[in-house]
Amino acid sequence: MIKPPVVLLKGKHSFLVEKFEGQLHTHHGIINLEELRNKNYGDEIETHLGVRYKILPFKPADFFKHFKRSATPIMPKDIGAIIAYTGLSPDSLILDAGTGTGMLAAYLAYFNKYGEVVTVEKRPEFAKIARENFKLAKLKNVHQIIGDVRFVAEGFKKEFDLIVLDMKDDVEFIPTAKKLLRISGYLAVYNPYIEPTRRVYETMLKEGFREVESFEIIRIDLEHKRIGTRPFTRVWHTGFIVIGRKV
Repeated sequence: MIKPPVVLLKGKHSFLVEKFEGQLHTHHGIINLEELRNKNYGDEIETHLGVRYKILPFKPADFFKHFKRSATPIMPKDIGAIIAYTGLSPDSLILDAGTGTGMLAAYLAYFNKYGEVVTVEKRPEFAKIARENFKLAKLKNVHQIIGDVRFVAEGFKKEFDLIVLDMKDDVEFIPTAKKLLRISGYLAVYNPYIEPTRRVYETMLKEGFREVESFEIIRIDLEHKRIGTRPFTRVWHTGFIVIGRKV
């Protein structure tokens, strides 16, 4: 038998169900959630209007769509770039400075199954929402700290394989980040503005980081019609990424 949370999917409509009790009101009618107790993944459940929703497990691909939000989260395309460009291994020790909604920390924890993610957030209200998201995703290897990472870092005794900064005054923390990294460890800094990104890039070079790259990942959705294919959305900017390696 399946256990919550599960995702109910119908076309572009999806709902996250955290408890198999009560009713879910959808665009296509009402679903009696208690019926999910006798279902399996891949089965369908009907609304009172006879519209069927597919029952799916809650997976990392659903994090971005269904996590509770506080601060604007890092997009999956940028998270994927950070994971790929830093060569994340599944037994890493990672520092995530600026938890926000916990989106990045959740993905890092999921793909870092045998390691640990330490995530630091100075705003308690943000940390609370992130904690709920980690619980929802059943992540056991995320350790939350509420506080200013500039002061919290003084208590760290181990070296990190990867440090990611998504925070104000990121440039000021770069020297400390380098000290906290083990040899061959990576620092990734995410920023929504060009001028701070340039300062990050120049500071990382000054601090002796190697293989420093500064870039933006663009996603363009396509529209497929009988007469042909073309982009159908505006190109929305998300943020810039700077990555460097301690050698």
